[in-house]
Amino acid sequence: MHRPLAALAVGTLLALPLTALLAPAASADAEGCAPGVASDFNGDGRADAAVADPDATVAGAVRAGRVVVLYGDADARVGEGARGTVRQGTGSVLGSAEVDDRFGAALATADLDCDGYTDLVVGTPGEDVGSAADAGLVQVVWGDPGGLGAGLVARTFGHDAFGYPVHAGDRLGSAVDALEDVGQGGTPAPDAFALAVGAPGWDVGGAADAGWAGFVVANDGGTMAMGVTQASPGIAGAAEAGDRFGSSVALGQLVGDGTVDAVVGSPGEDVGALADAGALTVLASLYDEPTGTGLDQGSPGVPGAPEAGDRFGSALDAVRTGSTTRLAVGVPREDVGRAADAGAVQLFRSGADLVPGASLSQDTAGVAGAAEAGDRFGEQVALAAPAAGVPGTRLVVGVPGEDGAAADTGLVQVLPVADPAADTSWTQASPGVPGTPQAGDRFGTSVAVVTGPTEQALLVGVPRETTGGTGVVDVLSLGGSAGAGPRAWVPGAGGVPADGADRFGAVVAGGGQP
Repeated sequence: MHRPLAALAVGTLLALPLTALLAPAASADAEGCAPGVASDFNGDGRADAAVADPDATVAGAVRAGRVVVLYGDADARVGEGARGTVRQGTGSVLGSAEVDDRFGAALATADLDCDGYTDLVVGTPGEDVGSAADAGLVQVVWGDPGGLGAGLVARTFGHDAFGYPVHAGDRLGSAVDALEDVGQGGTPAPDAFALAVGAPGWDVGGAADAGWAGFVVANDGGTMAMGVTQASPGIAGAAEAGDRFGSSVALGQLVGDGTVDAVVGSPGEDVGALADAGALTVLASLYDEPTGTGLDQGSPGVPGAPEAGDRFGSALDAVRTGSTTRLAVGVPREDVGRAADAGAVQLFRSGADLVPGASLSQDTAGVAGAAEAGDRFGEQVALAAPAAGVPGTRLVVGVPGEDGAAADTGLVQVLPVADPAADTSWTQASPGVPGTPQAGDRFGTSVAVVTGPTEQALLVGVPRETTGGTGVVDVLSLGGSAGAGPRAWVPGAGGVPADGADRFGAVVAGGGQP
């Protein structure tokens, strides 16, 4: 039986010394972190990116996983400079590369210690902890002038950070998110940050894979940690077998008074008799005693209706523009008309409560394409804030099951939130996009937006690219003065390491909010 310790009922926070999380070089003024580039691991003012290959073979260990870091340089384009590699057991990253660890299965970026260098949060859900197979862990790899992994020892977050015992199959680190400097503090150590992790394989009572989520938050110079399940006091719903609470997580100023809130996806949640319809839990104000409300496609104001197998909440992303935070929720198995698993995305915006917006699919008026069986529109989502030369907040949607020249070649669509009909679509058949669309490529398996000083770039992972067989990331410029034609990062080319590569681009990360 897997249950959180009694002391970790929601709202009961573990107080941790600040040094338990943060690099001692942390610094900030009373208003928060100094402004800088949102994705700059080495602090040189140029935009960097991280690409994970969780199935990579490392030191002979298959599927141990690694992250390739693509640094910016003087040409001002995202990630077109030096290359580096982050993996367990090298540099500042503790542990060792082991079979099936899958280091890099989830990524997030933020300057957590407010030192001017973006940090990388890495989930390793297949990590064995003692005799507990696939218990999982999360590591924060600190940014440094020498690059990721060159400085202070990475901080490891295991079950003990949240007061939970370790069990096989918990898969901690299946989902991660991070948020820096949200302006709630007033002390320089740092102002405020939040870290979220998911362990969807956690058993609650006799409910296998009910799932849990953990949070670390800093404010006014203090650090707190807590864990939450759907059996925790004050949380809506119930912990049930197969809910997989914690499969996705997102942080943002979403509801109420502007403090940091969290959204946790449970794509396996049954809604009434509808198996795997999916649901969200909204945790309001992580800095106080958060309460959790439930949200699904049957909630008031949310378009549509819950249906068996929709898997609402499979993917999440949030971004703040001005005083408004937007949340995108992927529903990749949504049936659209008679098209099974065509997929949809539900939008929300911040308010006293989350305010439902449009439900979008390829059947939405004006949106390019057509809803077809198996498209899985919304399997991946990313929100891009406005940037220099790139007005308006945009929604990026991965559609890896889209059929083009062959089955499952894949598609990515970028939809302005203010006018989704003004969307732009890309495939590997689009002019200038590297590669050739082939059956099973699944272009759009992962998506992320990196905003640099002079370019905003969309990263599109194609880890099942059949040419070469080790994956590719296509880089599509969304705008900016350094914007150029599409390009690609390919193992064995342009300095990207080829040894051990297997599913390069399965996960991509960057900073989407300047």
